[in-house]
Amino acid sequence: MIAAAPVRAGHVGAKCANVLPMGEYGSSTDLETLRKSGRGKFVALGVLIAAALGAATWSFLKKGGTGNPEEAGKVLVVTRGTHVGYSAVLTEAGFEAAEGSLQAWVNKAKDEVPDLDVDGVPAIMALADRFGWGYVVFEAPGEVDFSALDVAGGVPSFGADVRWAAVSAGDFAFPHVITVNPAPSKVLRDPALPLLQALFEQEKLAALRKPESLAVGELQLRDRLRDAMRKLDDIPEAERLAGKVVDDIAKQLSEPERGEVKPRLVGETLESGLARPLPDGALLSISRGIELITRDAVRADLDLTPFEQLSFGTLAGGASARQPCTGLAGGKLEVGDWRGFTWADDGAAVVSSSHREGETLWKFDASKPGTCAWTSLGAVAPARPGLDGPMQVSSQGRVARVGQAGALAVVSVAAPGEPDQVLGMLESTELSGLRWLDATTLVATARYLADDSQWLAFFSTTEPLKVLVVSTTVFEGANSVRDLVAVPGRNALLAVYGGADDRLYRLDLPQAAAAMFANPVMAEGKTPLLADGRPTVYELDPTPFSAKLLATTHFIGGAVVSPDGRRAAFVVQGGDTDPDHDDDAEIAVVDVEQGAMKVLTRNEIRDDEPRFTADGRSIVFETRVEVPRSKWIITAARAIDVP
Repeated sequence: MIAAAPVRAGHVGAKCANVLPMGEYGSSTDLETLRKSGRGKFVALGVLIAAALGAATWSFLKKGGTGNPEEAGKVLVVTRGTHVGYSAVLTEAGFEAAEGSLQAWVNKAKDEVPDLDVDGVPAIMALADRFGWGYVVFEAPGEVDFSALDVAGGVPSFGADVRWAAVSAGDFAFPHVITVNPAPSKVLRDPALPLLQALFEQEKLAALRKPESLAVGELQLRDRLRDAMRKLDDIPEAERLAGKVVDDIAKQLSEPERGEVKPRLVGETLESGLARPLPDGALLSISRGIELITRDAVRADLDLTPFEQLSFGTLAGGASARQPCTGLAGGKLEVGDWRGFTWADDGAAVVSSSHREGETLWKFDASKPGTCAWTSLGAVAPARPGLDGPMQVSSQGRVARVGQAGALAVVSVAAPGEPDQVLGMLESTELSGLRWLDATTLVATARYLADDSQWLAFFSTTEPLKVLVVSTTVFEGANSVRDLVAVPGRNALLAVYGGADDRLYRLDLPQAAAAMFANPVMAEGKTPLLADGRPTVYELDPTPFSAKLLATTHFIGGAVVSPDGRRAAFVVQGGDTDPDHDDDAEIAVVDVEQGAMKVLTRNEIRDDEPRFTADGRSIVFETRVEVPRSKWIITAARAIDVP
């Protein structure tokens, strides 16, 4: 005797155990092969009629789906058609899944479900019902029309955070239940998570997360979907990881500080950027937004915005009080196009540089304090071949470079819309360390190649036919010079000279630069060096120059002077500055008149690029911070009060 195959209410005849989309659906499985392997089979006519009558009677007593029994582990994925691969993600997580666009599934439903008299979403639900899919998930449900479905509690509204909606099918669907993903995790970046979250809001799947009350079949499904549930369990773990990493960054920037005065953060903890003091007392922040993320709840990663944002505020106001600074370079800098800023010492002028726009000179508008107002002075002409040394920007808005013109060392000075002015023209000489001494005077280190001697060379835009030089022997025991910087309000400059240890000197000039050029006081026995077609070189008497040693340690760099000329700040490293941690850089300060260096920061992280605020009371600097559990290093802007 042949036994009849099991049938379900409302259905008689051959059934397919599964649907795997073909062609545009992402599978080459032959539907006819699957249809032959289904459980429904034709039997003897009498048995078939009896079964049909029984099924018809049962259909009046209980609502139910048609076709194969629905399985909670089977999911039909309806995408927008722009991305593929969600079914593979679900399969890897333990589900049985198939994927296609909405229209593709509607077309498949019309092919596979006889006498189908519905369209759109109802057609897809009929297809799922016929072939035993427990759930249909819809990408971007806010764009889908669910109005024709009988939905428990009505069709929900779909907020901006809703990426997926799961709709129960067949036996699970009287009425249909629609569940959506909660707000996606900002930390755990896994494209499968919102889809899984929407599914596990469904009652039968949600129950799998509480195994104590499950039947044997449900326990088997739970075991099959353990990877899916593990992904969901990673969400709170990822949130805890992010909180721990942020706390660790904050601790790096605070707890290890052993100095008398503690630095404070200028921006946010999760912000990479720097701060530049402006002449009106405000701080300009140049920062790139960061989101801390993870893809496995174990290792941290960073998601950075594709642009840097300009904002301004006060040191006292903090990051929350900053406002956008749109007056400078538009206020937003595209990372792929951006090359950086070159600043005047006092922050009153700056050159912005980008691949698309080239170099533009900007002047701070002091007539509008507290507004971050800037005026574009125009494009800076590209450096001529050979004159490609680092730019030095004056407060008045001029750009100077050192370089070579043939065999001659020269200084090029330019302003937008003006022809270049060429100064120097020194034979057998190499120039470096160029700095503006005042509005019209520049100073550089000159190395005379014939005997390797070093000199300070002075150039004037108002006296272009003169070059003044003085031997660096005015600095006792010094071998090489770098980091020249003018002292505001005083005929002096600071210079770092290298030797066994670095030394910071204050060099007092015998008189103002204009007076030096007007009447150069020659060294004993020296006469002006004349050359046809070139400026005259005057070797000055070193006697009136006075050098005072201000500080000495293993390394000194990046020296700057406060606007009132009273203090200098710089970077120190090694030696006795921080004996316990001699491999990182610290910020130090010294009185320009009396000397007596004081190391302000004492920590295990690298501090760099000090700048005085306009009132001279604080120093803003950059700190390099390692992001724990990642390969990233970010730059934090910090500030410290000057004792």
